[in-house]
Amino acid sequence: MVAQCQNKALNGRLVAIGCNYEPWIALLEQSGWKTQCCYDLRTVDSILEEFSPCICIVDLSNNDFSLNSISLRANKTKQVRWIALIKKEQLKTDAICQFINNFCVDYFTVPVPGSHLLDTVGHQLGMLDIESSSWHEITTQHEMGLFGESKTIKQLRDMVRRVALTEVNVFLTGENGTGKELIAKSIHNLSKRKHAPFVTINCGALSKDDEKLNFLRHVSRLDEEGAGFNGTIMLDNVEELTKEFQELLLSFIQAPGSDSLDGDSACDVRIIAATSADLDALVAKGEFSKELFYRLNVFHIKVPTLRERGSDIFLLAETFLQKFAKEYSTMASSFSEDSKQLLLRYSWPGNVRELINQVKRAALLAEGNEVRAEHFDLPSKANFKQSLRNIKDEAEKDVLVAVLETHRGQVASAAKDLGVSRATMYRLLNKHNIVPDVRHYNSPFMRE
Repeated sequence: MVAQCQNKALNGRLVAIGCNYEPWIALLEQSGWKTQCCYDLRTVDSILEEFSPCICIVDLSNNDFSLNSISLRANKTKQVRWIALIKKEQLKTDAICQFINNFCVDYFTVPVPGSHLLDTVGHQLGMLDIESSSWHEITTQHEMGLFGESKTIKQLRDMVRRVALTEVNVFLTGENGTGKELIAKSIHNLSKRKHAPFVTINCGALSKDDEKLNFLRHVSRLDEEGAGFNGTIMLDNVEELTKEFQELLLSFIQAPGSDSLDGDSACDVRIIAATSADLDALVAKGEFSKELFYRLNVFHIKVPTLRERGSDIFLLAETFLQKFAKEYSTMASSFSEDSKQLLLRYSWPGNVRELINQVKRAALLAEGNEVRAEHFDLPSKANFKQSLRNIKDEAEKDVLVAVLETHRGQVASAAKDLGVSRATMYRLLNKHNIVPDVRHYNSPFMRE
């Protein structure tokens, strides 16, 4: 076992916080571990970032550090396995026990048994290798939103990784095209359920009574023989569930032990609900069950729009171009300067899905190595200006109509309220073809 650990340790990295250079550190280094001792918490963050993925051993036996400061660092580290060194009597301290329970994979009481520690860190290094491989596989799936280097997407990936290790239900919100289904699949693939089924149910297609049996079977994950599965169910467009199906789903979630809805067989499923709608507003209106909302919204992930990931836009575009050029056997390999500006200037209301479609089109249309602006079906610069002008004009017209309604069609009083002269007011009314009519003051009409 020790020999195996020594072989694994050739690439092993370990950070020791608050530890003197003791015999167990020398033993680790002799076995091939690269170690870094750290006594100043101000430098811990940068060291852990440099060494990650790594093992971190923190010496709490002398109470040299604030436990809260250590906890904050342990909570935000990625791919770091924490091990605590304590005195035996510290096991009676609630805060120490809570820290070990929340953040550590193991603990040792001083004096540290070197050979036992070597076996433990070797095993944890192997677990890190598996986790790193699995996480790399997930993050390279860049079809719909998890690929990128922006701060926003890094935070999303970290959130996905953390919640995947739990069993809580997840609630995904975000605009259409942001990649909610890929995120749901990533959570499933990183969880202990990754070898079990992943089923997506489009709630908008469950409006007919004859779909009831299928819904029950999907939600309780029963096959034709009534056998249960412990997979993951994604409820897409969950806001479209009818009242009947909301009640059925709530009954299933509330069932003791997650029993199946027909009582034949127990099952164990995780539910990931997704929506592009404002479910809080629907709950407030009584159109969606408040109790069901609370049951589904255990862990909320707001999926960022592509607009919020500005630094990723061109990175994604280049990645998609390489893929589609290879897939369609075209020569396209780069973007012209005007096409780059177009990609960065556009607001992407369809998010990553729209970007994929646009790059696919450009890869097909490009005749040479370079993709130009005309290969995209996007508004030109002039159209952008026109769009902004239209938005401004519409807003201006709405204000004029609203003020006229308030003043019952009286132009003079409306102009005074807006802080403009009567002449300016008439000019604006003429611009928007608005004809105030005192007799019908509740609805000023426009000329045809």
